[in-house]
Amino acid sequence: MTVRYRDRMTATAALIRLSISCAVSRVSHSLWSYATYILGDTAQPKFSLVLMLDDVQVGHYNSSEKRYIPQGHKSSSSGNEKAEEEDISRVFGVLYNSMKYGAVQFKHCLNVTDGMHVLQRLARCEMVNGTPGLTVTKNSLDGLVGDDITFDVNEEHFQVNERWPSDCYRTNIENDEWFIKTMYHPVCIKYLTKYLKEENPVMRRVKPTVSLFKKTLTDPGGILVTCLATGFYPRHINLTLLRDGQSVSEDQITGGILLPNGDDTYQMRKSLEISEEELREKHKYTCTTTHLSLDNKLEKHIGSVYQFYISILSVS
Repeated sequence: MTVRYRDRMTATAALIRLSISCAVSRVSHSLWSYATYILGDTAQPKFSLVLMLDDVQVGHYNSSEKRYIPQGHKSSSSGNEKAEEEDISRVFGVLYNSMKYGAVQFKHCLNVTDGMHVLQRLARCEMVNGTPGLTVTKNSLDGLVGDDITFDVNEEHFQVNERWPSDCYRTNIENDEWFIKTMYHPVCIKYLTKYLKEENPVMRRVKPTVSLFKKTLTDPGGILVTCLATGFYPRHINLTLLRDGQSVSEDQITGGILLPNGDDTYQMRKSLEISEEELREKHKYTCTTTHLSLDNKLEKHIGSVYQFYISILSVS
């Protein structure tokens, strides 16, 4: 199994989609790092990392110079800015070495072929109601999701989900837990708190416009119910389709991909295909939306899809 450089965006999208599964809260903010290490020959930098406050990039790591560079960096940095660069550079330097050696270990334990491979790691800490919340890391190799580790600082507890063979971990999990607890979490919370006190665009809120609509399917018959949320900011949103008040299983739903609009807002749609047989059962369908800009959950209901389908058949 090899991966081409142009496939990195596909793998990145898969990893980022995992991050969006985090619960949306009206007073929740996160500091995210998205790191990529390329194993094999490449003209691109071996290691790249960006740091984001919710949707806003606040800096990146220069692996050649081995230092963190804040967004809008100026050479005449103040003492506080230099301390910030040193703190974050130290953490990301450890992360770089961890991914460098981890990529080789994961390649062997997963029995992948020689060539170029992409190891990615997403990490975030959060503040909820002004209090430190969960710190989470997730790994992915060539788009194949591996382990994720959740650290609850309030309970002093780690939850680990291992999806790769046990040989992939050995001492890695223990090392990752030490890194998260003693280095990543304290520094992440420190600068998340700092950035939130500064004037920044992350406080911007734009409410979504939500529509629930339906159309007939000529082949194989039935209808397609689609929930569309558009024009919202920031990008974190929960869009859920319900059948008679119960969540529809994700394996029945298509879509769910976050897409940018041309005005710095986002859109997402989810669709459910309803067969002719299911139409006769006359279920009720609802779309619920939760977003940082909304005080309460937004619900959109649809009329009788069965009557709609019968009407269309009569006209045709």
